[in-house]
Amino acid sequence: MGTFPVTDIVFGRTTRYDAGRLTVDRDAVLATVRQDPRIASAELEIARPGECVRIWPVRDVIEPRVKVEGPGVCYPGICGREIATVGEGRTHRLAGMGVVEVSSVNWHDAGGDFVETYLDMSGHYGEMYPYQKLINLCLVVEPDATLNEEVKNYAVHKAALTVSDQLGEAVRSLTPTEREVFELTPVDPSLPRVVYIWCVHSPQAMSGSPTAFCTATYGLTQLTPPWYLHPNEILDGALTGPYRTAFAMSWTVANNPLFLDLYRRHGRDWNFLGVISLRTEWTTQTEKQLMANQTAKLAKQLGAQGAVVTWDAGGNEFIEVVRSIQACERLGIKTVFLTSEDDATDGAPTMLEPLPEADAIVSTS
Repeated sequence: MGTFPVTDIVFGRTTRYDAGRLTVDRDAVLATVRQDPRIASAELEIARPGECVRIWPVRDVIEPRVKVEGPGVCYPGICGREIATVGEGRTHRLAGMGVVEVSSVNWHDAGGDFVETYLDMSGHYGEMYPYQKLINLCLVVEPDATLNEEVKNYAVHKAALTVSDQLGEAVRSLTPTEREVFELTPVDPSLPRVVYIWCVHSPQAMSGSPTAFCTATYGLTQLTPPWYLHPNEILDGALTGPYRTAFAMSWTVANNPLFLDLYRRHGRDWNFLGVISLRTEWTTQTEKQLMANQTAKLAKQLGAQGAVVTWDAGGNEFIEVVRSIQACERLGIKTVFLTSEDDATDGAPTMLEPLPEADAIVSTS
């Protein structure tokens, strides 16, 4: 992974990177976005840390990445992009910045999932999120209002990825300032074997559509059995796209500090086996238990002795998450669960289903 730190963004005549400064040819970038006939309007604005600026409504924040060597493209599958398996070769990234997708388009037209996220570039609210520290290039984009919601989603997110791709091209042929090698090398067999169970919301149940927009695995958002992903696939954006909260953006998926810490300590503190991605919001108890059983089975087949579990949503999705923890524990796989808590209203538990097997919990509330 080659990193190019961005310390400033300015508009200029050509898109190029030089010693931390990213110059963006606004007219050329927007011309490419506007080639899509589904786009009704598109503008670019820059928001810097410390400015008295609120960005709203925010759908996603993307870190520009580009494949320099190896098959496929970064952020594969989503919005019709190439679906070749990624995770090999070399990838370049523009660190310290984000492409912010600003649009009023909702995730789907079934109700319940509304775009309500905003980002503050200064103040206490913004301090809760990493984006306040980024230099943000905001694509303010709206699609043709006559299109249906899925087509609108496709169009505006494709536009944001188009901007990200053009910025990534600026560093494709450059020598990175920083380089870091990520690989699952053979390790001391006495090290504990650990897997990361990354639970990811699917919009299928709420939207009634298997193709509704949300966080995608190689472009798929529908409810599927658990996936095994090599950690390098995550670094190349195989898991990407936003959900409805500020914590679940493409940028935070690609820069997930827990995932990166697990990977960087491979061979030193443990044997990191990779990522199991579990889709959540199944509709029946049988489905939820089945997915939990399959997740634990996959972890066992990988040889896991321990698992770290996170999730990105709330409500009934907690059931398949906590049941996966229970299933892992019953197979002898020790688990640690990172989760937020609900308000203990009227004496209700802060977790929807507190199970005795979930006995190692880190609260993020």
